[in-house]
Amino acid sequence: MRLKLIAEKVFWNCRCYRFGGIVMKKLLSAGAVCAALSVGGASAADRNCYSAADVEAEQAILFETDLMVVSSSCRDNVYGEFRLRNKNAMLHYQNAMINHFRRVGARNPKSAFDAWQTGLANEAARKQAVIPTVQVCQQAANLLTLARSLDAKGLHDYAVAHTVNDTHPKCKR
Repeated sequence: MRLKLIAEKVFWNCRCYRFGGIVMKKLLSAGAVCAALSVGGASAADRNCYSAADVEAEQAILFETDLMVVSSSCRDNVYGEFRLRNKNAMLHYQNAMINHFRRVGARNPKSAFDAWQTGLANEAARKQAVIPTVQVCQQAANLLTLARSLDAKGLHDYAVAHTVNDTHPKCKR
């Protein structure tokens, strides 16, 4: 907005409209837009970083979401047991992701988190929809077995082990 005002002031003060008229005005406007986008892009890139805690939380929530979808498809109660056993850890991870969405400028970080997690679940369900349920359950046997044994420390270790470097921009602080 500030750059637009500067461009308009330059346009009118230098009387560029006399020589080139509309063409000059369009050039100055385009220059102001480009400058604003480059400044805005830099600040957005700085805001959209992920801390190590964000990436860990993302991996834990991905695990939980995959487990939820598989457990439902396979009619297994392991998801409920997992949630009960890891309630505090999962709340911690959810809050970490909500804080991430707050940092990146979401108007309603809780809603942004809910939409993100719903998207993860929908994507997992879409992938499973094309495979027979028996096959899904066979392929998910290791996931279900792992989920039965994970406590908070095990979940932390799993999430850290499954973080992939350079998948998100890292925070400088």
